[in-house]
Amino acid sequence: MAGRIRAYGWAETPLGPIEGWSETLLTSVNLMLHSPFPTILSWGPEMVFLYNDAAISTLTEKHPKALGSPYREVFHEAWDLVSGDLETCFYRGETAVRDNMHIPILLNGVLEDHYFSYSLIPIYEGGRIAGVYDAFRNMTEVVMGTRRLRESEARLGELAAIVASSDDVILSKDLNGIITSWNESAVRVFGYSADEIIGTSILKLIPEHLHSDEKRIIENIRAGRRVEHFETMRLTKDGRLIEVSLTVSPIKDANGQVIGASKILRDISSRRLIEQSLLQAEKIAATGRMAATIAHEINNPLEAVMNLLYLLRGKITDSEGVNYLALAEDELGRVSHIAKQTLGYYREHAAASAASLSDIVEHALTIYEPRCHAAGIAIRKSLDSTARTVLRRGEMMQVMSNLIANSIYAMPEGGTLSVSVSDAPNPEDGVVVIIADDGVGIAQKDLSRVFEAFFTTRATVGTGIGLFVAKQFVEGHGGRIRIESETGLETHGTAVTILVPLRTSYDVSAA
Repeated sequence: MAGRIRAYGWAETPLGPIEGWSETLLTSVNLMLHSPFPTILSWGPEMVFLYNDAAISTLTEKHPKALGSPYREVFHEAWDLVSGDLETCFYRGETAVRDNMHIPILLNGVLEDHYFSYSLIPIYEGGRIAGVYDAFRNMTEVVMGTRRLRESEARLGELAAIVASSDDVILSKDLNGIITSWNESAVRVFGYSADEIIGTSILKLIPEHLHSDEKRIIENIRAGRRVEHFETMRLTKDGRLIEVSLTVSPIKDANGQVIGASKILRDISSRRLIEQSLLQAEKIAATGRMAATIAHEINNPLEAVMNLLYLLRGKITDSEGVNYLALAEDELGRVSHIAKQTLGYYREHAAASAASLSDIVEHALTIYEPRCHAAGIAIRKSLDSTARTVLRRGEMMQVMSNLIANSIYAMPEGGTLSVSVSDAPNPEDGVVVIIADDGVGIAQKDLSRVFEAFFTTRATVGTGIGLFVAKQFVEGHGGRIRIESETGLETHGTAVTILVPLRTSYDVSAA
């Protein structure tokens, strides 16, 4: 499909020539093409239809004519059923999630019953919705197989084959929660073989804090009621928590008495990741556009002032005036750096070069020393390493600035900022930078999220970009960053440790 999309005559469609496509559209198409799930991308008010290789088997004879056509023409027979969700997503930005929805499809001139599970996610561009990302699965076999399973025990052999080959987890249990059957998909998703799991309690798959949910499910099953599309968490053999959607149905004997339950479970972790990655990508793209715009608006007057100062040099002859002029230029340089740091989205484009982390940290401390003094913060520094590594100086300067600024915010009543640069215990491993404060600290529940984009514990002034960018820059050099923090009454504060290898990712000689 990537080849077909490149070769298609887009100039004749509302999207226009592919050379003129926006970055958002190109990114969305690439995300769709790399998705392992059947995926449709509908772009623009006309909902121009694009899709990936995994969707071809569902489109059958509609492929490849569907490419570039309006959605309503591709699935004209089902438009009345799906248009509501598509238009609500496109015009109102509401995510739509449907499980096992009945959507008849016209194939070979015959209208066939099909069932689909899908998730519609709006894609934003420039503050407006530009398209809809549709990840779906044809659930017809699962739905029809489940129906046949409930309808007749006489067809048990056929249904057993369907259960065994299903992409979804299908298992059964008795009314005491003891597992009695386990299909191949269950082995794949949970990691337990049938021999390991059959005869054990279903609670083995349920996190301890959710055990009460199982009690409610069994109560519903005993009463003959189904539990449909219940979204929760389950536990795999290797200790991972996965997000799942499950449907539980009562199993009855020949006399109509409930004797157990059958469960169909779908791992929806990938769907959640798709939704989160799209949202995160849009946030980061929006932040980048905002940062570029503001930086441009700030840099223009800064450059003008710098040029004026340059012209002024020749007109000032006394040494005191020359000194003041040099100080003014230095202060403008600080303003430029602080503006970039405040935006939190600065990325360097200059080539990497050999530099000393001690020098970079010293320079960062010089910039923030006036703020520390005004806030009653004492600076303790130990810059012992003389090692020079090949790195992007601007990026590492940004890392140090972000961390120092965080420490200043953490000490509103004053305190001590401790900064050290030293060779690693094994000097060949690299250089260690530690930036620590005795501020308020970070709660343990938040520590695992501090490097996420847009996560912040400062509700009024935080953007949630600083630590995210710091991690990207450090790891981009081949280094590591970790954070430790305490919030006790006696012991409190935060320490960030960075290890930068002597041979970074930008060191050509290391190749």
